[in-house]
Amino acid sequence: MDLKGNIKNILVYLLVLLAQIFLLRDLGIGGKAFLFLYTYIVIKAPIFTNRNLLVFLSFLAGWLVDWFYDTHGLHAFSLVLIAYLRPLIFKMLTPANGYDERSKVSLREMTWLWYLPYVSIMLFIHHSVLFILEAFDPSLLGLSLLKIFLSTLLGLVTFLLIELFSTE
Repeated sequence: MDLKGNIKNILVYLLVLLAQIFLLRDLGIGGKAFLFLYTYIVIKAPIFTNRNLLVFLSFLAGWLVDWFYDTHGLHAFSLVLIAYLRPLIFKMLTPANGYDERSKVSLREMTWLWYLPYVSIMLFIHHSVLFILEAFDPSLLGLSLLKIFLSTLLGLVTFLLIELFSTE
Protein backbone atom coordinates (compact mmCIF):
# COMPACT_ATOMS: atom_id res chain seq x y z
CA MET A 1 0.00 0.00 0.00
CA ASP A 2 1.29 3.44 -0.85
CA LEU A 3 1.82 6.38 1.51
CA LYS A 4 -1.44 8.05 0.44
CA GLY A 5 -3.40 4.90 1.23
CA ASN A 6 -1.72 4.55 4.64
CA ILE A 7 -2.46 8.16 5.55
CA LYS A 8 -6.09 7.69 4.49
CA ASN A 9 -6.39 4.53 6.62
CA ILE A 10 -4.94 6.34 9.66
CA LEU A 11 -7.36 9.24 9.23
CA VAL A 12 -10.33 6.85 8.88
CA TYR A 13 -9.12 4.97 12.00
CA LEU A 14 -9.00 8.20 14.03
CA LEU A 15 -12.27 9.57 12.66
CA VAL A 16 -14.16 6.35 13.39
CA LEU A 17 -12.79 6.23 16.94
CA LEU A 18 -13.70 9.86 17.60
CA ALA A 19 -17.21 9.30 16.22
CA GLN A 20 -17.67 6.20 18.40
CA ILE A 21 -16.41 7.85 21.55
CA PHE A 22 -18.01 11.27 21.28
CA LEU A 23 -21.11 10.80 19.09
CA LEU A 24 -22.28 7.21 19.45
CA ARG A 25 -21.47 6.56 23.10
CA ASP A 26 -24.94 6.91 24.54
CA LEU A 27 -26.95 6.31 21.40
CA GLY A 28 -29.05 3.21 21.20
CA ILE A 29 -32.39 2.33 19.69
CA GLY A 30 -34.73 1.38 22.51
CA GLY A 31 -31.79 0.33 24.65
CA LYS A 32 -31.53 -2.82 22.51
CA ALA A 33 -29.74 -1.87 19.26
CA PHE A 34 -26.34 -0.23 19.45
CA LEU A 35 -24.04 0.90 16.67
CA PHE A 36 -20.41 -0.01 17.20
CA LEU A 37 -18.88 1.89 14.32
CA TYR A 38 -15.38 1.14 15.55
CA THR A 39 -15.73 -2.41 14.19
CA TYR A 40 -15.40 -0.71 10.79
CA ILE A 41 -11.66 -0.45 11.51
CA VAL A 42 -11.23 -4.23 11.39
CA ILE A 43 -13.92 -4.96 8.81
CA LYS A 44 -12.56 -2.48 6.24
CA ALA A 45 -8.84 -3.05 6.82
CA PRO A 46 -7.03 -4.04 3.61
CA ILE A 47 -7.28 -7.77 2.94
CA PHE A 48 -3.58 -8.49 3.30
CA THR A 49 -3.06 -6.45 6.48
CA ASN A 50 -0.60 -8.14 8.80
CA ARG A 51 -2.60 -10.02 11.44
CA ASN A 52 -0.32 -8.95 14.31
CA LEU A 53 -0.56 -5.29 13.31
CA LEU A 54 -4.35 -5.50 13.03
CA VAL A 55 -4.64 -7.22 16.42
CA PHE A 56 -2.44 -4.53 17.98
CA LEU A 57 -4.41 -1.66 16.40
CA SER A 58 -7.65 -3.39 17.43
CA PHE A 59 -6.43 -3.60 21.00
CA LEU A 60 -5.59 0.11 21.02
CA ALA A 61 -8.97 1.05 19.54
CA GLY A 62 -10.87 -1.26 21.88
CA TRP A 63 -8.92 -0.08 24.90
CA LEU A 64 -9.68 3.54 24.02
CA VAL A 65 -13.40 2.78 23.67
CA ASP A 66 -13.30 0.84 26.96
CA TRP A 67 -11.61 3.76 28.68
CA PHE A 68 -14.36 6.17 27.63
CA TYR A 69 -17.22 3.67 28.12
CA ASP A 70 -15.82 2.34 31.44
CA THR A 71 -16.30 -1.25 30.27
CA HIS A 72 -13.12 -2.89 31.59
CA GLY A 73 -11.81 -4.55 28.44
CA LEU A 74 -15.03 -5.83 26.84
CA HIS A 75 -14.63 -3.78 23.67
CA ALA A 76 -10.90 -4.47 23.43
CA PHE A 77 -11.43 -8.22 23.77
CA SER A 78 -14.29 -8.31 21.26
CA LEU A 79 -12.41 -6.26 18.68
CA VAL A 80 -9.16 -8.18 19.10
CA LEU A 81 -11.08 -11.44 18.66
CA ILE A 82 -12.58 -10.44 15.30
CA ALA A 83 -9.20 -9.07 14.18
CA TYR A 84 -7.62 -12.42 15.05
CA LEU A 85 -10.39 -14.48 13.39
CA ARG A 86 -10.53 -12.29 10.26
CA PRO A 87 -8.08 -14.39 8.18
CA LEU A 88 -10.08 -17.53 9.00
CA ILE A 89 -13.29 -15.83 7.89
CA PHE A 90 -11.56 -14.72 4.69
CA LYS A 91 -10.49 -18.32 4.11
CA MET A 92 -14.07 -19.48 4.65
CA LEU A 93 -15.39 -16.95 2.14
CA THR A 94 -12.57 -17.08 -0.42
CA PRO A 95 -13.85 -16.63 -3.97
CA ALA A 96 -13.01 -19.35 -6.51
CA ASN A 97 -10.17 -17.30 -8.01
CA GLY A 98 -8.84 -16.12 -4.63
CA TYR A 99 -8.13 -12.57 -3.57
CA ASP A 100 -6.22 -10.12 -5.70
CA GLU A 101 -3.45 -8.30 -3.86
CA ARG A 102 -5.14 -5.01 -4.78
CA SER A 103 -8.57 -6.20 -3.62
CA LYS A 104 -10.36 -4.03 -1.11
CA VAL A 105 -13.05 -4.99 1.32
CA SER A 106 -15.89 -3.19 -0.40
CA LEU A 107 -19.32 -3.87 -1.77
CA ARG A 108 -18.32 -2.61 -5.20
CA GLU A 109 -15.32 -4.86 -5.51
CA MET A 110 -16.49 -8.00 -3.72
CA THR A 111 -20.25 -8.03 -4.55
CA TRP A 112 -23.21 -8.65 -2.25
CA LEU A 113 -22.64 -12.40 -2.14
CA TRP A 114 -19.31 -11.92 -0.41
CA TYR A 115 -19.74 -8.61 1.43
CA LEU A 116 -22.99 -9.38 3.29
CA PRO A 117 -21.86 -12.70 4.82
CA TYR A 118 -18.44 -11.25 5.69
CA VAL A 119 -19.80 -8.19 7.52
CA SER A 120 -22.61 -10.20 9.13
CA ILE A 121 -20.22 -12.82 10.51
CA MET A 122 -17.76 -10.22 11.81
CA LEU A 123 -20.48 -8.15 13.50
CA PHE A 124 -22.24 -11.22 14.90
CA ILE A 125 -19.05 -12.53 16.51
CA HIS A 126 -18.15 -9.12 17.94
CA HIS A 127 -21.61 -8.43 19.31
CA SER A 128 -22.05 -11.97 20.68
CA VAL A 129 -18.87 -11.78 22.71
CA LEU A 130 -19.53 -8.22 23.83
CA PHE A 131 -23.13 -8.65 24.99
CA ILE A 132 -22.76 -12.11 26.51
CA LEU A 133 -19.71 -11.02 28.52
CA GLU A 134 -21.47 -7.79 29.46
CA ALA A 135 -24.50 -9.60 30.90
CA PHE A 136 -22.59 -12.61 32.28
CA ASP A 137 -25.85 -13.91 33.69
CA PRO A 138 -27.83 -16.81 32.23
CA SER A 139 -31.10 -15.13 33.14
CA LEU A 140 -30.20 -12.26 30.77
CA LEU A 141 -29.46 -14.55 27.82
CA GLY A 142 -32.71 -13.65 26.03
CA LEU A 143 -31.99 -9.93 26.32
CA SER A 144 -28.40 -10.49 25.18
CA LEU A 145 -29.57 -12.44 22.12
CA LEU A 146 -32.00 -9.65 21.24
CA LYS A 147 -29.22 -7.06 21.57
CA ILE A 148 -26.91 -9.21 19.43
CA PHE A 149 -29.48 -9.59 16.67
CA LEU A 150 -30.65 -5.96 16.61
CA SER A 151 -27.14 -4.49 16.90
CA THR A 152 -25.83 -6.77 14.15
CA LEU A 153 -28.72 -5.72 11.93
CA LEU A 154 -28.15 -2.03 12.70
CA GLY A 155 -24.42 -2.37 12.00
CA LEU A 156 -25.05 -4.23 8.76
CA VAL A 157 -27.51 -1.60 7.51
CA THR A 158 -25.12 1.20 8.51
CA PHE A 159 -22.13 -0.40 6.79
CA LEU A 160 -24.21 -1.07 3.67
CA LEU A 161 -25.27 2.59 3.58
CA ILE A 162 -21.65 3.68 3.99
CA GLU A 163 -20.68 1.40 1.10
CA LEU A 164 -23.52 2.53 -1.14
CA PHE A 165 -22.65 6.21 -0.65
CA SER A 166 -18.89 5.72 -0.70
CA THR A 167 -17.05 7.40 -3.57
CA GLU A 168 -14.20 4.90 -3.50
